[in-house]
This record gives sequence, structure tokens and C-alpha cells, in this order.
Amino acid sequence: MSRTTTLARPGQPDLVTTRPVVGDYRWDGKRWRRWTGRRWASAAYSADMRALHRPERFDLGRRITESQRQRVLDLAVERQVLDEGASVVHAGPHGTVLAYQRPVSHVAHAVGTIITGGLWALVWIVCAVGRSEDRVRLECDAWGHVWALRATSR
Repeated sequence: MSRTTTLARPGQPDLVTTRPVVGDYRWDGKRWRRWTGRRWASAAYSADMRALHRPERFDLGRRITESQRQRVLDLAVERQVLDEGASVVHAGPHGTVLAYQRPVSHVAHAVGTIITGGLWALVWIVCAVGRSEDRVRLECDAWGHVWALRATSR
């Protein structure tokens, strides 16, 4: 459950004190964060990262065009795929869904296999073959900032 807080709601010129809804922004003293429905998150990527580190409200400024938003989103996806090892699951009109494979601790499984005389190898194989993934949807707001929203996990 979220508490009442002072936040910036896009489309409203004044700060409001209320419970946040998805898409609200809050200045935390260092950077602007966005409410995801569960927590306050930092931007995953931005066309102007400096705007997120200034206390002035960026949401009252100039909006970017739809083609610019798509270009910023494409750059953010490319960065996540190349630098973070993500894979694209779906590219849709409201964002792109990425999947991140959860790592398997091979050292811990190797130790467990040695200690159990090879019995743990079966568990190790199941974990390595059937490892799960975390899914995130990246979406670009009207000011060129890309935010990650947690999608369902498998």
C-alpha cells in the first residue's frame, strides 16, 4: 500500500499531495522517479538524463514527437539487449517487453554435487535447463524518458 506523498502529476501545473497512481512523478532530492504501481523507479534511459537530475519539473516542458519517442525507445532497447543481456519478447504500440534470464549459481551447484556424491547433479540440470526469466516492459513518456515496468514473471 502506498502512502500519501507530494508528487507531480502530468498535465497538472501544481504539485499535489495524494496517493500516487501509475505514471506520477516525484522528486526525491537527487532525481525524478516515476510510480510503477509498486514502487518509485528511476528512468532506465533518457534522451536528456540531465533533466531528470534537476529539481525543475520536466513534465511542464516541451514534449517530443511520436517518432522521436520511438527512436528513444529503440535506443533504450538496444542498450538493454547489448549491455544487459536482455532479449526482446514483444515490440508493441505501448512499449517493448524484454526478458532477462535469471542466472544459475553453477559454483553452488557444483559444491552441492560434490558433497552429495553426484546426487545434486539432477537438481543442477533441472535448474540450468528450466531457469526462469524476469520480464520488463519499457515505455517512453512524452518527454523522452524511458521507464521500466515489471511484467509478469515466469
